[in-house]
Amino acid sequence: MSRGCEIIVKDGSRVVKGLGHYKPDPVYDCRELIKKSVERYGDKTAFKFKRDGKIIEKSYRVFDQEIDALGTALHALNLKGKKIAVLSENRYEWAVSYFSIINGTGIGVPLDKYLPQSEVENLIERAKVSAIFYSAQYHEIMVALSGKNTTIQHFFCMDEFPAPVDDPAFMTMAGLTRKGNELLEKGNTCFINAHINKDEMSILLFTSGTTKASKGVMLSHSNIACNITSLTALIEVQPNDVHLSLLPLHHTFENTIGLMFMLFKGITIAYSEGIRHIAQNLKEFKVTILVAVPAIFEALYRKVMEGIEKSGKKGLVTSMAKVSNALLKLGIDVRKKLFKSVMEKLGPDLRLFVSGAAPLDVGIINGIQSFGITFLQGYGLTETSPVISATTFFVNAPGTIGIPIKDVEVKIDRPDENGMGEILVRGGNVMLGYYENPEETREVMENGWFRTGDLGVADGNGILKITGRAKSMIVLNNGKKAFPEEFETLLNSLPGVKESFVWGYAAPDGGTEICAKIVVDEANMAELGLQTIEQMGEYLETHIRKINKSLPKYKIIRYFVLSREELVKTTTLKIKRPVEAEKIRRYLDRNDANMRKIHKILIDD
Repeated sequence: MSRGCEIIVKDGSRVVKGLGHYKPDPVYDCRELIKKSVERYGDKTAFKFKRDGKIIEKSYRVFDQEIDALGTALHALNLKGKKIAVLSENRYEWAVSYFSIINGTGIGVPLDKYLPQSEVENLIERAKVSAIFYSAQYHEIMVALSGKNTTIQHFFCMDEFPAPVDDPAFMTMAGLTRKGNELLEKGNTCFINAHINKDEMSILLFTSGTTKASKGVMLSHSNIACNITSLTALIEVQPNDVHLSLLPLHHTFENTIGLMFMLFKGITIAYSEGIRHIAQNLKEFKVTILVAVPAIFEALYRKVMEGIEKSGKKGLVTSMAKVSNALLKLGIDVRKKLFKSVMEKLGPDLRLFVSGAAPLDVGIINGIQSFGITFLQGYGLTETSPVISATTFFVNAPGTIGIPIKDVEVKIDRPDENGMGEILVRGGNVMLGYYENPEETREVMENGWFRTGDLGVADGNGILKITGRAKSMIVLNNGKKAFPEEFETLLNSLPGVKESFVWGYAAPDGGTEICAKIVVDEANMAELGLQTIEQMGEYLETHIRKINKSLPKYKIIRYFVLSREELVKTTTLKIKRPVEAEKIRRYLDRNDANMRKIHKILIDD
């Protein structure tokens, strides 16, 4: 078994190359992925979901048959080579429609289910979409679209029409599938035998746009297949595992990891009923694996810890964790037994958490792992299909992003005196480019290397750590650099803090000061005996002074304001920093104020 990576020198640069831990399980395109899974797992349950309170199961074989039927019907509608969008909540029909597009019909365009109608229309126009699959909740939007001058010729509803529609452009997905089955029975093999060029664009994914307008990322079958093959060499999962699909399927993290990788490895995918139902779904679906973003893991952990504190057993649990961790170092794992009652509440079958998209407090990671759940962190971008690196069962250093996945190379460009520089990536997982945007493509591609825009370091063992986003980096008066994420992690760990946003404020004297907007958890504050904004401000100031003492003098939080309103975020719960910065700027302008003047006050409109 390899140590997972090697460090080589290429063209004078230190490069970390992923080797993997296991023998890779190769796949070359997404159609082969499905066909291999059917051969291996056949009648095993591929999907579980609830309808009208009942759990419904779909096997790998049935899933494949429904893909073939739907794809055949799409060919009959002359949609070969066309762009076809998918707009819905996470559900079985999303997966069927998606694979019916990319596995022999055309180019899949997953759309963000949370976007307003105007933005949906904008992306449809930009992508030149010819058809769209949608769930019933978007029916009115689709009817409105049909009356406009768009490129869409066909509208496929995943449900029965919620209202009568007298337009031949509209069909139900069930009706379309029946048509496809009829064609298959007559010997139509146009979809089944359709040629797939694995190196051409097959997926058009739009980025979440945290810093600017979303970009269309062009991915090929080969990009996705390379990513999945590499992951099989790095992380081991079992066909008896069950994954709870919670993150939006239009996002590359859930799309590649939560859907395609899981299917390739024979794992059952259970569709969550929503954030409010996570705890219930974890238990009733007997979930073993959860892939999510830090905000979800933070919420789960805090809920568990709040329950422990209310029961008066925090001291006992802390002592048990110390004992179990000491035994673990000796090769004795008693965590599941010691924390059986905790796991019963969280999810008794859980064994693996995988987090991505943003950093997570190391204390939370260690806390979760003390219960007997392995916690892995991954790093990637839409442009890299998405995974670049990950911690593993053998290289698991909380607070890092692990080692590059197999056959992916990472280098730190122009490292400073501390070894920090921009993270560059090269490998088969790197995108084809930005859709109809050669200028921006050239900006991020350099001799086969993709510029991530993230800053990081690589230690002597090739383990990577992100220090911050280049575009959000705060440059202080002395030239030193600071990153909002490191402060936000510290602030978010404070009792009574729901979330925070940190930025570099251009002070009236021309300097740059580190400031924060803190979203308070009023219920939690009340439990601490803090009722008024003034009391909350004094409490936070005391704790921020303690934080500042642990930081270099040049790098401290100067001023902060309070808010009750949640921060504006993308659908993967990343802060939209330009939006938040603009909100604060407008507040200052409107009140003819500076940060010193509004220190500790509530700024909600």
